Formats: sequence, C-alpha cells, structure tokens
Amino acid sequence: MQLRDDFATHISELHNPIDRPYTASIDRRLLESTEDIEHLNKEIHDVNPDYLTFLPAYFWVFYFVIGWVYFSSFIFFISSIDEIFRLETSNAPLLVLDIFILLLMFIVFCALLVLLLYQLIRKHFIRTQYYFLKKEQKIAYYYRPLMKFRQPYELKVVDYKNVHPDLHLDKYNQAYTPLNLYVADPKTGDITHHLKLEDYRVNPRVQWAFIRTYMENEADDLPINPEFCEAYPADTSKSLFACADIIYRKNGILPSDHSGGGQIMVFIIGSIIALGNLFQANHYQCTKRAILHPDVQKLLTWDGQHNPYPIQPITYEAKLAFEGRNWEVNVRWVCIILINVGLFVWAVVAYNS
Repeated sequence: MQLRDDFATHISELHNPIDRPYTASIDRRLLESTEDIEHLNKEIHDVNPDYLTFLPAYFWVFYFVIGWVYFSSFIFFISSIDEIFRLETSNAPLLVLDIFILLLMFIVFCALLVLLLYQLIRKHFIRTQYYFLKKEQKIAYYYRPLMKFRQPYELKVVDYKNVHPDLHLDKYNQAYTPLNLYVADPKTGDITHHLKLEDYRVNPRVQWAFIRTYMENEADDLPINPEFCEAYPADTSKSLFACADIIYRKNGILPSDHSGGGQIMVFIIGSIIALGNLFQANHYQCTKRAILHPDVQKLLTWDGQHNPYPIQPITYEAKLAFEGRNWEVNVRWVCIILINVGLFVWAVVAYNS
C-alpha cells in the first residue's frame, strides 16, 4: 500500500515518532488519565487473551452529510411541491423543461438520501477496523483506496514489532493529533503500510500506551473498567435499533442492561436526529463484517471462555435487543421515527398552507 502523495515516503520523514513496541518501558502515568481511559473503554469492541478491537471513531462529517440531506430535501419539497400540479401540459416544450428541472432537483437534493437508504439496506462496511492480535503479535486490517468504492477490501497483516508510531500533524484539526502507525521496508526505509487510528477525541499517546499495554503486558496491567467496557455484538446484531441504542448507552443516557430509564432524553434527541442515529447504528452493525474473512478467522482463535479482562457481560435484555426481540427497544425507535417523519411532514405542510 502506498501513501498519499502528501505523506512521508521514507521512514526518516515522520513528523513526531514515539516509542516503538518493546523498545522502552510504557509510561504508566498516561494510563491514569480518567477521561481518555473511559473513552477508550467505551470504544472497545472486543478485548480478550487473543485479540483487541475498537469500534472505529465516528466521523462528524457523517452528521454533516445527514444534516445536508435533510436541509436539501426540505428545500426540494418546499420549492417544487406546488409546481408539480401546475405543469404546462398545454405547452410541450415547457412541460419537458419542467419535468427536466424536477428530475435535476431530485438528483441534486435527494441523491445523498437515496445513497443513505441504500447503505441502510445493503450494510457495506465503510471504515477500516484494526485487529490487534496479541497471541500472534500482529495487526490485521482491511484496506481499500479511498476513491475506489467498487474495489473489494484487501486483507493486510503486519508484524506488531515492525510498527513505527507517529503523531502526524493535522493542520485542520483543533483537537488531538491522530495516531498513525507505519511499517517500513527494512532495506530501503520506504513506508509499505499506513494504519490510521483516526480517533480525534483521545490523547494519541494514551491510546498508544493502552495498545502497548495490551500487546506487551499482562491482563492486570490494562486499565479496563467494566462499567464502561461492554461486550456488544454489534456486528452480528439483527436489530438496527439495538445498535442505535449504543450511542446513548456509551454516553450514559441509557442503562447498559436495555431495561428502562433514560427514555425521555432518547425521545427528545432521537426524534431530532433519528436518521443520524440509525446511520451510526448501521455503521456499528456492519463494520466488523470483515471478521468473516477466513484468514482472519484463523487468527482470531479465542473460544469466548475465561476472559481475564473485566469486560461487562451481555445481559438477557441486551441479548433480546440485539436479536430484535426486545419490544421496549423496538417500540421506542419506531415511535422516534414516526415523530421524526411527522415533524418533517408538518413543516412542509405548514410552509405550503
């Protein structure tokens, strides 16, 4: 895999390299940062004796796209709904022009909405997820060039000990600099692999210390808090609604057992950004489907028994929710969607009345 042209092409050109695996002792003080450690605990998808995975960071741009879809769709409706019934049927050229304008507006304003609904149905995973394989001391991930959407993801496996961590400067980012992991050719020094752990919400030095502690130390050394770190089977869930609940449970709005509490806040927030919540749920639900790759299955060997890491187990209510059989979760999200649609229809009708 080649880096983009604006990235370093030689290992000596890295911006801010930090300690490589096994080359220095881990700074334990970094793992005392309560806020960052809580964030990483919430992002963990799996942690066990054989492999560690995170749910990938969720880009704010998705929310921007969803907002743009809503705004554009609204503009489309209020600007054209009256004209649909006043086509110039007596004048063929004007009729053709009116139809052409309507089709053009639909393509421009509703294309993203159609693509969004297509993604909810097809469930193609979008973000790269990294598997830190402790037993094999490797990192497995799937790569596809950014603009080649039709190209299938390619499995990559690199040796953990060959990684060069670097804090690559992002001039557009006002939060943390993201952690980047590079692998270089030992003969030429040219970079052959680039792993982008694009989580802007956590100190990258804390994130790297967390990863190193898992890969290099005993289970007792990893700062896992079962109150935050929960075993969510998001990628195998049959329920989009249960995955949407993850958003609120990670923020402490809903209890982790999927039984009562926090309903009012979910209704208020969910009714405003229901489409955004469902798209993020879709992201959770399909991201880890790469695990079905047979070569990765060989590496992920843990049998699910005797986990030395204190991860919160799945409750009976949560199990029902992820199977799509928890009526409380299903009814809540159906009502949220109906409220969302109702508010949208009311706005259009009120504007045109």
